[in-house]
Amino acid sequence: MTEPYLTIAKNTTYEQTIKKSRFICYIARVSSDEEAQQFIASIQAANKKATHNCFAYMIGDNDQIQRESDNGEPSGTAGIPIL
Repeated sequence: MTEPYLTIAKNTTYEQTIKKSRFICYIARVSSDEEAQQFIASIQAANKKATHNCFAYMIGDNDQIQRESDNGEPSGTAGIPIL
């Protein structure tokens, strides 16, 4: 019997402004490292004026692939909290 786990039900976007800074969250289901990188590249291309494009993702039945990036934010302040 397979254990249930939390996952992304559907791709979505959320936006919030905090102290005049605009934060946009894009979330999508991916099944490979390559698919995740393509998604990240598409978000970066769509948001060329963004100061930072931080990201995190986990892939695999046991989250064996985990990647994150602060993308210029102070180390450990964006990617790891997103992850």
